[in-house]
Amino acid sequence: MAIIGRLLVDYGELELELMNCVQVARIGDLNGVLKSMFRVRGETSRIDIADGLGRPAYVAAIMEAEFDAMIAAMRHCLRIRNKYAHAYWHDPNQGKELCYVSLEELAREPDQIIDLIGLRFFYIDEPLLLEQERFFEYTSKLIGYVNFEGRHRAGTLRQQIFLLPTPMTPPRFYVRTN
Repeated sequence: MAIIGRLLVDYGELELELMNCVQVARIGDLNGVLKSMFRVRGETSRIDIADGLGRPAYVAAIMEAEFDAMIAAMRHCLRIRNKYAHAYWHDPNQGKELCYVSLEELAREPDQIIDLIGLRFFYIDEPLLLEQERFFEYTSKLIGYVNFEGRHRAGTLRQQIFLLPTPMTPPRFYVRTN
């Protein structure tokens, strides 16, 4: 549960890093980017706004692929964050396994729901959580790279201090279901 707590908190840090990455590409338009991204409710909307505001500058810097990878990584981190933030935790095996239930996913199913007996449990374990945490760290490094490489290519930094992180396959959301 400590790792899940860190993921939930770290997602907010990723949003802040993304906002900074976009505002520097827009010649330091902190006020405009901050207000555009954070006046709206919903993390998906914030990523969409960051994408729209930052994309032209990073495309102009010939960094579209890196920018796309950054946005895709943010979206994957958001999906991980949402699975835990909106989960209903359940322990069907009295402390032997950790799993959650997603009523949001159940609500999207086309069949009528008449009871909760058929709930789908999503099992997670420590190795998966650690892999998800590493992906959050990768995403943070990727945002830092895009931020500083964009400034380097624009001529506002003489030297790039961040290396492009080795691409990481997005981790699964769960180990198994029932």
